[in-house]
Amino acid sequence: MDLTYWYLFPVGLVIATLAMSAGISGANFWIPVYLIYVELDPRVTFWLALITMIFGFGSGVVRNIHQGTVNWYLVRQYLIPTIPGAVIGSLLSFHVNGEVLVFIFGSFIFIYGSFMLKSSISSPKAPVRHNKIFRGVGFLAGFLKGFIATGLGKLIVPGMWNHEKVSQPSEVIGSAIVIIFIVNIVAALTRMNHDFVSLLMDNSNTLSSVLVFVLPSVVVGGQIGPRIIKDVNTDHLKVYISLILIFVSLLIFSRLWL
Repeated sequence: MDLTYWYLFPVGLVIATLAMSAGISGANFWIPVYLIYVELDPRVTFWLALITMIFGFGSGVVRNIHQGTVNWYLVRQYLIPTIPGAVIGSLLSFHVNGEVLVFIFGSFIFIYGSFMLKSSISSPKAPVRHNKIFRGVGFLAGFLKGFIATGLGKLIVPGMWNHEKVSQPSEVIGSAIVIIFIVNIVAALTRMNHDFVSLLMDNSNTLSSVLVFVLPSVVVGGQIGPRIIKDVNTDHLKVYISLILIFVSLLIFSRLWL
């Protein structure tokens, strides 16, 4: 066994736990790891982040179903716009330079993280219960998932927080994890054209050496994260997510500029 990437096992445990507890895409953390430390091609990086999340979020899906924190109504409603959005975003990504995709990824998570941090520390507004399904936002979220492997959880979760069918915050996160898991599969499969498969074959040795440590770590982390979210304070969670996203974006920009 090639032990070059042994450090990805503990890193994977931390990443999967963070992603599962926050209900956001693990790609936010895996993309800088694969780009900066493993030094993979940007296109391979985005695809590998999707594959990694399929295993990590798959484990999280099992845990959330077991503990009863999935709202299947919201899952069904948000899959309707997110799946076609992911297909279109994945197809469009073939026509954009890999470095440009990395810059768009870094810019998106920096802007989103900053916005979330600002809203989290400002005076909170009284929550208003609603019964809306934000299909336009869902389509955009799916498109970004296919295009830059992130954005899905960040965009759909805010609209789910105060839905009248949600009984507890952990139900929002659990539902988002199921949606992200399914859309990840769609996005990863859509990217598999002939040229891209050839690129994967060229990197097959590195990919196998990476995945042997990453996959078991995200499966274990996928079991830990949902337990953490069960009784977490929502306001603290949002601050925690926003700071992590800003930090990750700075890592991405350092990779592009240094």
